[in-house]
Amino acid sequence: MAIFPRVRHDSCITEATRSARSGGRAGGRPEKIMKPLIAIASSLLLCSCADMYVTKSQVGGSGAAAPTDTKDFGSHVRMITANCGVGAYNPQAIYIRPFCVDTAKFRGDQAQTDGEMPIRKALAPVEFAEDLKEQLEKIAPARILRPHETARIGWLVDGEFDVVDGGSPVGRFFLGSFGVGQSVLALHVRVTDVKSGLVVYEFDMYGGSQLQGRHGTVRASGLGRALHFDLQNAAERVYLTLSTDPYRYGARANVSLPE
Repeated sequence: MAIFPRVRHDSCITEATRSARSGGRAGGRPEKIMKPLIAIASSLLLCSCADMYVTKSQVGGSGAAAPTDTKDFGSHVRMITANCGVGAYNPQAIYIRPFCVDTAKFRGDQAQTDGEMPIRKALAPVEFAEDLKEQLEKIAPARILRPHETARIGWLVDGEFDVVDGGSPVGRFFLGSFGVGQSVLALHVRVTDVKSGLVVYEFDMYGGSQLQGRHGTVRASGLGRALHFDLQNAAERVYLTLSTDPYRYGARANVSLPE
């Protein structure tokens, strides 16, 4: 009697058998598709909603009571009448004065102890000025003004902090994904044309860690000190707001147009 091997020849294996062995995946293609999907989902999770946003803005005025009609010659405010609504751009230089923090509500996780809080409050404008300088140098040469210095050309950027709230790391650990323990940063930004003395741009900003949990992201602190992340995000938002095309949409290295 001939003894046949127990292993069947590949020609005897039906397609159904192959499908069963591969778990219903022909050639493992769904598995290959799932890997990019998992990577995309992970990147979406890392793309934090923690950010700063401009909530209110004004162009070319000098305060809330300033007239918005460029033909209002009776106003004591000097208005530009020949620019047809074109905003200020391409400053020769940008000077940054550390933002006022005297009247700001400074609370939440900011320091190791309550005794250190006044120091952290006093240094927050200095840190933000340094972050702003790093960002605004992408537009024009930037410099932080010392108390006795004044700007001579270009733009002067200054403003006030309204709310600086570091939130609660404990709250973010347990229920951060539901907004518990979130940090909050609110401030007012002014951009003044030094030569004319006009406030060319003025806007309010608001944001924070929002729905970030314990792990955090590249834009949110998680269980760390949230203020430093919020200041960086705010400085970047100021740059994006004052730039004509910060993301370089439509930029091309080589274009051939039809005749």
